[in-house]
Amino acid sequence: MVFTAPAKINLYLEVIGKMDDGYHEIDTLFERISILDRIEIEPSRDGRTVIRCGDSRVPTGEDSLLDRTIKFFREASGKTEDFNVSLEKNIPVSAGMGGGSSDAATLLKGLNEMTGFPLEEDELLGIGRRLGADVPFFLAGCSFARGTGRGDIVKELGKRQDLWHVVVNPPFEVATKDIYNKTSAFTLTKDRGVDKMISAFLSGNNIKGIAENLRNDLQGIVLREFPSLEQVFSELKGTGAEGVLLSGSGPTVFGIFTREKAEKAAETVQRVFSGEGWRVYVAQTY
Repeated sequence: MVFTAPAKINLYLEVIGKMDDGYHEIDTLFERISILDRIEIEPSRDGRTVIRCGDSRVPTGEDSLLDRTIKFFREASGKTEDFNVSLEKNIPVSAGMGGGSSDAATLLKGLNEMTGFPLEEDELLGIGRRLGADVPFFLAGCSFARGTGRGDIVKELGKRQDLWHVVVNPPFEVATKDIYNKTSAFTLTKDRGVDKMISAFLSGNNIKGIAENLRNDLQGIVLREFPSLEQVFSELKGTGAEGVLLSGSGPTVFGIFTREKAEKAAETVQRVFSGEGWRVYVAQTY
């Protein structure tokens, strides 16, 4: 069976502070978008589980995220079946788009389906929280959600919008942990703007309201580390984006566009960032 694993962007990301366990408490608005990995899961015929991926940057061996997903599923479900897992990687790696978390969530749900649904949703959620902070959002299967705590306390917001984006991924990766560890070096904005964002979102079809309330407390840190991204912001704004923001810990940058402007804007941006490794997408709410 083949399962799809969508990417995410963060329309809002406020870093509140560091928690006792070392993780950072955040308040975020997730959106699933139509950049998709695909995972094929088949029963193994030779009595062993094998994970394959054509992208060498994705770990597939012992104690990789996908390997731990299978182990945690077996521990919780008591199932012992072996599988062949093939991952087609389309979401950029270490890009602030949740690709690894989405793959883990999709594999977890796929294993549950293929073995007769031995685990309830709350049990899957418990495994998801062990695997990563973004995994519960992808397990929820919704287009938009508010994430609090580490981002793992998820409240579905429903699909009030159908947003279009031009997404630009540069040819370098960012380590999420390193960026979060630098938040103490900068003064984080203390005003809680999340209510304005949620209000704009819930009003329905209020693209300008959403664009005006975009926020990412990690953005300043990433731009200081990678000043070349300033040009991405400039080009997206110049092609008519309603708003532009870094997604997660970056380095991916996205713009919010009307559907009519998205394709043309992507063509313009693609011509500017045509060097090796640059990737430009048109994506919509998934």
